[in-house]
Amino acid sequence: MSGLSALREGYERFDPRAYLDNNYGPPRADFSSEEFVVPWKLRCLAETFGTGEIHGRTLIDVGSGPTIYQLLSACDHFEEIVATDYLAVNREELRRWARGDPGTFDWSPFIQHVCKIEGRGEPWPDKERRLRARLRRILPIDVHRPEPLGAPLQPRADALLSAFCLEAVSPDRAAFARALTNVASLLRPGGHAVLLGALGESFYLAGPARLPVVPLDEGDVRRALHGAGFELRQLRSYAMPPALRTGVDDVEGVFFAHAQKPVEE
Repeated sequence: MSGLSALREGYERFDPRAYLDNNYGPPRADFSSEEFVVPWKLRCLAETFGTGEIHGRTLIDVGSGPTIYQLLSACDHFEEIVATDYLAVNREELRRWARGDPGTFDWSPFIQHVCKIEGRGEPWPDKERRLRARLRRILPIDVHRPEPLGAPLQPRADALLSAFCLEAVSPDRAAFARALTNVASLLRPGGHAVLLGALGESFYLAGPARLPVVPLDEGDVRRALHGAGFELRQLRSYAMPPALRTGVDDVEGVFFAHAQKPVEE
């Protein structure tokens, strides 16, 4: 069985709720201090989108999983957000949240925290409503195809966001770099890419699924972005403290990257 085939088989056992509980509940989602990983990620996103430089009609979120936190600061700057995921269970989890179905994961502490750090005094239910209204499409995607959506995105997106996807679905660094090149085709010339991902991680748990991850370092991220035709604007990293190493993965840190496609390709 090829590396990609084995990965796809493993993801058939992916449990969205277990993944959410492992990564977006305490202790990682402790909002009392920005020393914790989730507030660090939200701060990176808020500061980057808060400049107003990244804006336009369409933002595409590649490999959304069952999460929406990564879209909270972005949603103010785009008319339409396109969420994507390979797994039908994750797409359904997003649809349930977008509809406001009962029993979905409670993102309200995340929304409240983002409103606080953005500092505009916005009531958090207003941001929640805005994101739901702008989350217009939830599509299947396969980042290992040259056409990840099965057909070109028309018009191409003004910005691309991807959080903890590409390294988690690639059997090796070469596949990670190819996947980044594939999804870059969804982005217009001059468009911005914002990436969050794991550093030094080899596996994570999501219910019965124990899923492999290609262990990256900052150099791997830089090289993949360059190879995909991007100009790196910013690269930050976070070291996972011992208190947050809970056994649900072996992640050593997190990277945050902002890159841009040249205006002329």
